[in-house]
Amino acid sequence: MRRVLQHIYGNAFDAAIGGWLTARAAASRTADQGGHPPTRPVRAAVAVDGKSLRGAIRSDGRCVHLISALRDDGVVLAHREVDAESNEIIAFRPLLDPLDLTGAVVTFDAQLTQTDHAKFLVEDKRAHYIARACTRW
Repeated sequence: MRRVLQHIYGNAFDAAIGGWLTARAAASRTADQGGHPPTRPVRAAVAVDGKSLRGAIRSDGRCVHLISALRDDGVVLAHREVDAESNEIIAFRPLLDPLDLTGAVVTFDAQLTQTDHAKFLVEDKRAHYIARACTRW
């Protein structure tokens, strides 16, 4: 099994599995338990956040860092590794670019609160956004 997984292109595999899971989850959202259509439109909520993977350390000593987009029901719509020479701000647009976010509400933390991100979401993706401002406790 290990040898098979070593020869699979990870991003393509991730896209195929993610697409299949998203389609299944979307089908389950279009009807309630009785098979009836929803009484009002369901607005998708998508949370974008980055995390370092605990214990995943590269040979150069750096931690593996991912940025992910999760739907409100826990389905991971997309994730990307943040390059060592980069950051989450630069990875934000490539992460969301292939997704259909029309009408969705996208949330993100203070680090990702950028004017370009807001314009991208509203103008290009036809989405709404909630940006969390930095607060001190």
